[in-house]
Amino acid sequence: MFTRQITVQPSDVSSQGIIKLRSLLNYFQDTASIAVADIEGNTTEFVSRGYSWVLTRYEIEFIGRLPELDENFTLTTYHDPSHGYNTFRVFHLNSHDGTPSVYAKTSWLLLDLAAGRPVKPASHLPEILARDTEDISPDFRDIPDYNGETVRSVTFPVRFHDIDYNAHVNNAAYFEWVHDYAPIDLNTYRLKSICASFRSGAKLGENITLDFSQDGETTLCRIVREGVKKPSANFVCVWQKEE
Repeated sequence: MFTRQITVQPSDVSSQGIIKLRSLLNYFQDTASIAVADIEGNTTEFVSRGYSWVLTRYEIEFIGRLPELDENFTLTTYHDPSHGYNTFRVFHLNSHDGTPSVYAKTSWLLLDLAAGRPVKPASHLPEILARDTEDISPDFRDIPDYNGETVRSVTFPVRFHDIDYNAHVNNAAYFEWVHDYAPIDLNTYRLKSICASFRSGAKLGENITLDFSQDGETTLCRIVREGVKKPSANFVCVWQKEE
């Protein structure tokens, strides 16, 4: 397992003084990159070798108090590349006293940029088979079909700062959109869990639509790119009232 000590910076927190969702996911992504930097190289080196990681599933459970401004926390990650084309990666965030705060599980495909298709990590990056590996269950939570009444629909163009080095919308931006536009009072409710399934990536200037349905404390969201019938991503959020 790879472990990193982090301190929450002022730019990472919301008006409530706790770490923002986008900042949290950026920490996850950066920590994963640091953990394998001596194998893959940095991001520019990895892309120059002809590879990129593509996210397909993401689930996050908020099991404790989120870190606050200037607070130290520990982030631990490990992966399981032994599932054919799929590589799973888990993150554990613990507060400074060791109390569990956040658990996240992700699924990735290794993309051969020249061929434009996924390849098996065991064949193309055999070194990662012996680095920070643990068995990870391939099961992810089901995301219900979007078939309820749409209570909110928002359309906007993809912004410049939503795009990452791969020229697609970064996964953290999707989570931020869903969280911020959700039809719920964010001063009263906080996330208990949020899960996502990704089909295709949006690009700069594309118009996208977020459709929301709400059933009690559960929010469903589908993200649709203009001119594309199938959703680019599907989300389910479970909320709980602040104590």
